[in-house]
Amino acid sequence: MASRPASQNGLTDGGRIRLIERRLRLEYGRPRHFNPTDPLDDLIFLVLSRMTQEIKYVRTYARLRSSLSTWGAVREAPPDQVEELIHEAGLAPTKTAQLQAILAEILGREGALSLQRLRSMADEDVERYLTTLPGVARKTALCVMLYTLDRDVLPVDTHVWRVAQRLGLAPEGVWSETRGRKLEARVPAGLRASLHVTLIAHGREVCRAPKPDCGGCVLADQCPTAGS
Repeated sequence: MASRPASQNGLTDGGRIRLIERRLRLEYGRPRHFNPTDPLDDLIFLVLSRMTQEIKYVRTYARLRSSLSTWGAVREAPPDQVEELIHEAGLAPTKTAQLQAILAEILGREGALSLQRLRSMADEDVERYLTTLPGVARKTALCVMLYTLDRDVLPVDTHVWRVAQRLGLAPEGVWSETRGRKLEARVPAGLRASLHVTLIAHGREVCRAPKPDCGGCVLADQCPTAGS
């Protein structure tokens, strides 16, 4: 039987989160989950990833890059051509319209299809810039900041929210922007990026949605729902 969560065994909330982060980091390292290192590349990758499986959007991104080798070509291509290239990732008409609108907006702002200027901007300015692009939500903006700009932020996706709930770090109920912000604020500075990438890995490999593998979980003694 799993022991009580650390918060009930003398650790502060921050201490328990540090313990969880350390164990996950030792287990998974710092996985990138196939995210590109260039901010514009990653933004396109993230748009394609919405509402689909990892294997599908990874293949779709590679197909788009090999068929239309520049983002300028994607912006200028007939929409039906882009839709055909990205159909495997789902929502092809919606994603095509969003991609081409984003590229047009960036070209208008920057005079080039590049987001390299973000590297020299403060976190709040980067977030504001990205979330004013067509259809870009805060979660997507934070992912670009984490994976390509090395910022200490905690994007909250399905895996992060599910595992955080099971660990007692997030409340019951569906994710919302407000709840995501509260979870991010709860995590001590310096741990947010690490927890994002490792909670995703843990949610995919062990703490899966339908049936978590509590017996093989490095956090079982820290989890109030282990074995339930």
